[in-house]
Amino acid sequence: MRQHDPNVYFSDNYLVLDFEVDVCGGQYGSAQDPRNQLHLAAWKRSGHFGGHVEHKFGNELEQNELVSLLSDPATRPDFIVAHNAGYELAWLKRMGVDIEKLVVFDTLLAEYVLCGNRAAPDDKTGLAPIPISLDACCRRRGMKQKDAIVDIWMKNHIVASSMPSTWLRQRCEQDVTSTELLFLSQRDSLRTSNRLPVLYTRCLLTPVLVDVESQGMCLDPERVQAAHSAAVKSLTVLEQDLQALTGGINWRSSKQVAEYLYDKLKFKELTDRRGEPKRTDTGARSTDAKTLLALKAETPEQKAFIDLRGAASKLASSLSKNLDYFKYACDNSNGIFHARFNQAITATHRLSSSGVPSDAGSVQFQNLPRAFKPLFCARKPEWLVMEIDGSGLEFRVAAFLGDDKQAREDLNNPGWDPHLTTASYMYGIPYDKLYADWRAGDKKADATRYAAKPETFKPLYGGNKGTAAQERWYAGFRERYKDLAAVQSRWVADVRVSRKLVTPWGLRYYWPNAKVNNQGYCNVTASVYNYPIQALATAEIIPVSLRHFWAATAELRLSGRIRITNTIHDSVVVELDPACVEEVKQMALDSFGRDTYSYLKSVYGMNFDITLGCGIKVGRHWGEGIEESYNMPPGGKTERIK
Repeated sequence: MRQHDPNVYFSDNYLVLDFEVDVCGGQYGSAQDPRNQLHLAAWKRSGHFGGHVEHKFGNELEQNELVSLLSDPATRPDFIVAHNAGYELAWLKRMGVDIEKLVVFDTLLAEYVLCGNRAAPDDKTGLAPIPISLDACCRRRGMKQKDAIVDIWMKNHIVASSMPSTWLRQRCEQDVTSTELLFLSQRDSLRTSNRLPVLYTRCLLTPVLVDVESQGMCLDPERVQAAHSAAVKSLTVLEQDLQALTGGINWRSSKQVAEYLYDKLKFKELTDRRGEPKRTDTGARSTDAKTLLALKAETPEQKAFIDLRGAASKLASSLSKNLDYFKYACDNSNGIFHARFNQAITATHRLSSSGVPSDAGSVQFQNLPRAFKPLFCARKPEWLVMEIDGSGLEFRVAAFLGDDKQAREDLNNPGWDPHLTTASYMYGIPYDKLYADWRAGDKKADATRYAAKPETFKPLYGGNKGTAAQERWYAGFRERYKDLAAVQSRWVADVRVSRKLVTPWGLRYYWPNAKVNNQGYCNVTASVYNYPIQALATAEIIPVSLRHFWAATAELRLSGRIRITNTIHDSVVVELDPACVEEVKQMALDSFGRDTYSYLKSVYGMNFDITLGCGIKVGRHWGEGIEESYNMPPGGKTERIK
């Protein structure tokens, strides 16, 4: 396995790359869409290889010089520089280049790292995001920007092959030159601020995501059809019941809806902080979807309406946001659909994803409702689906960052369950009794645990207000994990003074609009509590684990025995040949344990001394099967605990 070292970026053997594409199928010129065609490639070799920009007009089958350069170990550069490098890597993969052999320095990701959370919109403070396009990055540094005329043509969907070739070539060459100058500027800033390892990790993940995007997710047509039909049938019944209950009002008439809600059912109007009714701009009573969700039922008639309306809305949303698209994918593309991963959008720096538009809309890879997992299967009938996740990772990270004695004891205690701990505080039941009953299969204990589960980690992210039972747990959490609570309080104190927070691994977050009210509460407390924990867990550790898993499975993927199809926050989804299940399990445990510890130590200088966990499920469909749970202590032997 390659020795990982961010100092590779100081090699003088690099190549700067930019492509221009004929966008014939939408998707922003994506290589995943076969209707799009490469039109022009421009590249520049650095250092002792010379300094002029080379170019070649032609599609992906006509770029032999570039393919040869990147495929031959004797000529392959130590790394490639590109702005939004995943775009170029996807086209290189389509050309037949082995992107697993390539290291990239993505100037878009570099700017994202330098901006911290400022490249993402902030609803709480109203700050506009800092743009990180190539033009914006160059403009901030006083560098030359893109050709304005060619840029206007592209924004108006003029295909590259219809533009004057000289103008297009000059634009592409200028992008290469600008990208190199930007890289040199960013590299210095990242090095002096100890953020080069963060950027290195982001860039190591990029080719993995390109590969995963190309695989797509596979749906089971029979299950999708059954789920879709059942949802349509149930929604029809609910809508009929709702019409009968309301007397057949026209839901498009805000006047009729308002009369039903406020005059007949006697709902109280929502009020603002001054106690005044919240009305529309015209003074009419509010009847929008947000208002309907916020209304509080106080009578049996009101509750009947809320329950029925809520059930119908939830089912309609499931159809419009997921099931209709799933059925379309099964009817038109053999159940395979694709999505895009976004590496430079969220404030926390964890991944997000976007759906690929189609005639039926789109569905992203992440944030899929858990209930829909069983609709996904492997595309080969005899294959299985494996899900690997970093068990309880955010709490483990919190224990490390807070150096919390009690959290460490809990994590090392095989008889500790976080959700039973929550239930014990909330409902005043001794933990030992609750645990014994739960282990014995007592249904009441299991229901109590399940009811407490949504509250378990709310105080970790600043939660302190709720019902009496919730607030008992929130106060209990801060008392139980007092070391962590003290560290998080210090984070907020630092932000109040400096308006920024520097994490132990180098990433920086900024809150220029942080302020404190008369009661001493800081308006960005929840974000300050949340960002470092979520980032270390799912923006650093999981990408490291996934990258190692991708490398470990290279031969299996090459021989067509496994494909990685998704990653969601702290988990990875895999389709695989049943014959290699045990082999892949061991690869997962090594990648999520031993290899991750080693990387954190060698690249970040971080002695992560908290035991990591791994959960593995294998079944015919996603989410099915009995979960196997493992603890992987640093420097110790992996132990199966469930």
